[in-house]
Amino acid sequence: MKTLIWTGTGIVVMLWSLLAWMLHGLVGLAGDTIASGTQLLSLEPMFAEWASWLASAGTGIGEWLVVALWAIGAIVLGTLGFIATRFVGR
Repeated sequence: MKTLIWTGTGIVVMLWSLLAWMLHGLVGLAGDTIASGTQLLSLEPMFAEWASWLASAGTGIGEWLVVALWAIGAIVLGTLGFIATRFVGR
């Protein structure tokens, strides 16, 4: 039974990792698109440069936030798997 619990936990962590990986890529793509798109708008050059920098900085922060949330989720799922094995006998 413990093997089944750990296998299930591993599968859930892999799905969680896949979701986080896709979200990480989406945040990066969206940030890069916004940063490059500000150059195409007819804005004052200084404002366009500032908006591009802000979008790039937000992308970096967003990517690290996704990594941090993935780590917290993986730790919680691992802890739940460990707790579940404590309730199951040998």
